[in-house]
Amino acid sequence: MFRPARLRLSWFALVALALVFGACSHYRLGPPGELPFRTLYVAPVKNGSFAPQAGATLTDQTITDLQGHSNLKIVENASADATLEILIANYERTVGATQKQDTGLAQSYMLRMQCIVTLKNNRTGEILMNSREIWAEQQAFVQGGFQIAEYQALPVLTRTMAQKISNAVVSTW
Repeated sequence: MFRPARLRLSWFALVALALVFGACSHYRLGPPGELPFRTLYVAPVKNGSFAPQAGATLTDQTITDLQGHSNLKIVENASADATLEILIANYERTVGATQKQDTGLAQSYMLRMQCIVTLKNNRTGEILMNSREIWAEQQAFVQGGFQIAEYQALPVLTRTMAQKISNAVVSTW
């Protein structure tokens, strides 16, 4: 008497398992589609703003983030399939929060950075991404002075910017 029930349960589990594996068979880890290039050269970031020493930090963080993508290899020379050029075009500081007693004294600042990103296919000469604007922002809390707060917040801001640039490069345009 238990055998038909067990057989039905086994049959149901087998069908359910087949459906689950069949539904997940088309899943692919990573970004969708193939990139038109396999190797990428990240040119040193040009800093056209007043962001203090942000160029080298942004270059390193962008390379580090792009190295995490399995379908892309970062190379150190311009003979790559594609070249990524980044310009820090704008860097702004605005008051984020003030003290209750003195509204002229800032408690935090919002740091905003704008980058212009160009991606060029070196094999065909085609511009894959032409002067795309990418913005990132980070709040800097003033505790021991603004310079210290900005110095601590700037690497976090450039890391956020590097992630956005990396996503723009490997995403489907």
